[in-house]
Amino acid sequence: MTTVTTLPAPPPQPSPPKLRAELRELIVRACGLSHVTPAQIADDALLFGPESPVGLNSLDAVEIAVSAELEYGVKLENSSSAREYFRSVESLAGHLAARMTPEKLAAFRD
Repeated sequence: MTTVTTLPAPPPQPSPPKLRAELRELIVRACGLSHVTPAQIADDALLFGPESPVGLNSLDAVEIAVSAELEYGVKLENSSSAREYFRSVESLAGHLAARMTPEKLAAFRD
């Protein structure tokens, strides 16, 4: 019998400002937001829920996940930790940065 070991996901890491800026643009574009611009989304602002200035919903999460996979080559799993990494631009960018190839991540470094 073969044993398969699943390694834990790497912890989120600090993300480059350039990645966070691009991610804000992706969110506005992928979700078709007209009530907010990328510049109006703070890195630490809640993205989902009634307290959120952005006001995203579960369908928006799917749009963001698909766009992020196409743009950054990172599959966003529908796991118990998804709520944490979808919390804000900062947490989502950290999650993506921890899973990007070094070459892809290097494009966002200054």
